[in-house]
Amino acid sequence: MFVQLRSESGIHEEKITLNEMGYFEIEDVAPGMYNLSFKASHWLRRTLPAVQIPGDWTVYVEVTLQNGDIDGDNEVTLFDFGQLVAAFGSMPGDPNWNPNADLDGDEEVTLFDFGVLVRNFGAIGDD
Repeated sequence: MFVQLRSESGIHEEKITLNEMGYFEIEDVAPGMYNLSFKASHWLRRTLPAVQIPGDWTVYVEVTLQNGDIDGDNEVTLFDFGQLVAAFGSMPGDPNWNPNADLDGDEEVTLFDFGVLVRNFGAIGDD
């Protein structure tokens, strides 16, 4: 997963790893107001506006990403459906395996993944 810290002075992007509690750390962030933008493989981007980072203590943010963006264009569309169909029935090692089409993370592209895509069809991520 990636997070962008966006401010008037520019954009700083960090690859983050969530711990077992769902927390992450970014070190050496200058105090200030940031828009925090989160994006993971087959998830839509979510941006939290105007997050105050004090610089000397921990900030807690809660963010939920929406699933279904197989092709990475930040929308759930027919293009994502096409990629899911192309990978349908596949598992790691198969020639048509696409890990981004495994929306439920069970290492197989099945009707459960199709269900995730249908539920989120038409959704668009934040800028």
